[in-house]
Parts: sequence; structure tokens; C-alpha cells
Amino acid sequence: MNAFYNDNDKFCAQWLRNLIAAGHLPPGDVDERGIEELTGDDLKGYTQVHLFAGIGGWPYGLRLAGWPDDRPVWTASCPCPP
Repeated sequence: MNAFYNDNDKFCAQWLRNLIAAGHLPPGDVDERGIEELTGDDLKGYTQVHLFAGIGGWPYGLRLAGWPDDRPVWTASCPCPP
């Protein structure tokens, strides 16, 4: 029961780590690579996958809605183009 968080913004990635450590988000791994560098193998074994994770709005909202940490879900909040 682990989550995978991906965001290539170092500030957001550190926020994710802090929120995970404080217990506000499901436990998991934070990956700072660009989305185009990820492969299917990178995501194997994760119960939750949060791409373009930002500071964890989706996993936090899912918890508020009663979504269990061990229930599979994938989220993505694609960035807006400039």
C-alpha cells in the first residue's frame, strides 16, 4: 500500500515529502523526473499514482472524501500551457 507522487518542481516535491511525513498524505515515494521520463515499470506495485502531483491536492481531497489509502486510484492534474 504505497503511493507514487510525481512532480518535477523541486519545491512541490519537498512539500509532498513534508506532508507525507506529517501524515497528511498517504505514504509513498516522491519522484522528481519529468513525466516523459517515466515508464510503466516505474509505476508497478503502487496502489495510488499521482502525476503532476503539485502539493498533493488530489490525494488530500480523496482522503477527505473517505477514499481509503489502500484503494487503487490514479490522478493527474496536467499543467496549463503558457
